[in-house]
Amino acid sequence: MQKIKKILCTTDLSKFSNRLLSWGVEICLRFDASFFVFHAIPPPHGSVSRQIEFERGGEKKEKIKDAHGKIKIFMERFDIKWDLVITYGDPVLEVAKVAKKIEPDIVIAASHGFSEFQQFFIGSVVGRMAQTFSQPFLVIPPGKIVSDTTGPKLQFTNIIIACRLSESDSHLKKYALAFSEKFNSKICLVHVMESPVNEEIVKITSAPYDKVQRRLEEKLSLRLKNMMSAKTHILRGIPGEELALYAKSNETDLIIAGVDDRPGRIITTTTAALLRHLPCAVLTVPIKSN
Repeated sequence: MQKIKKILCTTDLSKFSNRLLSWGVEICLRFDASFFVFHAIPPPHGSVSRQIEFERGGEKKEKIKDAHGKIKIFMERFDIKWDLVITYGDPVLEVAKVAKKIEPDIVIAASHGFSEFQQFFIGSVVGRMAQTFSQPFLVIPPGKIVSDTTGPKLQFTNIIIACRLSESDSHLKKYALAFSEKFNSKICLVHVMESPVNEEIVKITSAPYDKVQRRLEEKLSLRLKNMMSAKTHILRGIPGEELALYAKSNETDLIIAGVDDRPGRIITTTTAALLRHLPCAVLTVPIKSN
C-alpha cells in the first residue's frame, strides 16, 4: 500500500478555491499528512514595459500580500499545521519547481472545465501539469467543486483502476488500496479492448468471431481477477472514451490511471482523454518506463 505523507494543494484563488482547499485538508486529515498550499501570481499580459511596471511599481508585491491574506484567513478555520508557498511566474512552471523541492506524495488541483475548442487553442492547465509533474496528480472536476464550503464532504465511494494488463497495474493498485482504506471505497478493475483480437492473449483461429471475442474477454477477466479481489469489467472501444462513459454511468468518484514518469512526457491517449472529459476525479500516477 502506498504511503501518502505530504500533500501539495494548488489554488488560483478563483471561486472554486475554497472548496478545493477544504477537500485538500480532508484528504490531508484522512492520511495524517503534511499540507502545503501553493499559489502563483501570473505575469500580466501585454508589453514588456507593462510587466516591468507590474513588477517594480508595487502591483506584484500587493497581489502577493493580498493572496497571502486571503489564504491565511480561510485556512485559520482548520486545526492543522500547514505551509504556504506563493511565487511569481507561470503557474504550471512554478508549481513544478515547488513540487520538485517539496517532493509531495500527491499534488491536487481543480479543473476549470475548458471546452475541447478552448483546450485546442489555449491548452488545459491541468493537462500541462500532468505532463510536467513527476508526482501523482489528483484533478478534481469543476462539477465537484462548489463555492459553498458547507457542501457535502469529499467522497471516493467508487474507484476505478484503468488497467493496462501490464506490470504498471500493480503500482496503480497501491494507490487504489490507500484511498480505499481511508475512504472505505469499492474498487473496480477496468480494461478496455482496443483491437478485436490480442494475439498475445489468444491465438487467432478459424473459430467464429464472437466465440474468439468471448474467449479473449474470459482470459482478460481472469488476468484482472488474479491482480486482486475486486469487481472487474472488460469494455470494448477507445479506452479514454469508454472509461469516461463507464465512470459516468456507474457513479464513479475516482479513476486511477498511469502516465510515463519522464518529465516532459507526452500523456497517453487514454489519460489525456480522461483529463479532457473528467467524468470524475482523476489521479494520474507516474509509472517507470522500460
